[in-house]
Amino acid sequence: MEQAINTVQWIVQKNVTSPNDLEGLREACKLINVNCIELNIIPFTNELPAFEIKPCNIYYGSTTFTGLIYNHVPDRKGLFFDPLIFSMENYIEQWGKHMLNSEASVITFKELMERGYDGEKMLFIRPNNDDKSFSCEVRMFSEIAGWYKQLAAIENSGLNLDTKIVVSEPYNIQYEWRLWIVNKQVIAASKYREYFKLTKEAGCPDSVIAFAEDRCEEYTPHDIFVMDICLCGDTYYIVECGCMNGAGFYKADISTIVSYVTAHFAKSCQ
Repeated sequence: MEQAINTVQWIVQKNVTSPNDLEGLREACKLINVNCIELNIIPFTNELPAFEIKPCNIYYGSTTFTGLIYNHVPDRKGLFFDPLIFSMENYIEQWGKHMLNSEASVITFKELMERGYDGEKMLFIRPNNDDKSFSCEVRMFSEIAGWYKQLAAIENSGLNLDTKIVVSEPYNIQYEWRLWIVNKQVIAASKYREYFKLTKEAGCPDSVIAFAEDRCEEYTPHDIFVMDICLCGDTYYIVECGCMNGAGFYKADISTIVSYVTAHFAKSCQ
């Protein structure tokens, strides 16, 4: 297995990764004797910089970088992503009541406008896809309507009137954690929000891990992914899942993540 691991290399976008996380990735790769190749990606570019494309590359960076890999690299085993699978619509179908937004509507901006809510009605909205096309947030319907008018006036292939969005009533969330999952096992975790404020703390309660691993026995979007979980009232819910290749680390143990992901990936990338 050591020989297989040594064929893996991490391709990391340098210019969007925080200095601490970048150093953590370097040291983690060094510990297990794999290369860490650093690239600068021009924002909103349609071109990849030159680097050695190998079957055992693991990619990490922005949605721009991962999108370029998905669209332009024929052998992309190290991009743990499928746009049809990594979507809120799919998660709700698979996990049902365990999703925070299980009763949300997955509709287009155009369909939302047709509902004609009172202007002061507060709504939670987020993209259906894992493309970070806009931030998850609570807005008044009148604000969303203003945004709709802006979208109608411009051409934006990534975000338009027919883009699917998730719309629901706002929730009172106490805590949120991000968990890194490899082969249905939680291998690292970090709290990232407490009562709507960014709060980075390493780890999570054992009960959160148990909840996540129970859900993984029911379904996983990939062998390697991240799952965001919240406590709302007295109940845990899945907020969303995400592609590991673009997930922020917060206070999770980067060395553990790199080690587990590399070892698991090395088994299949030959």
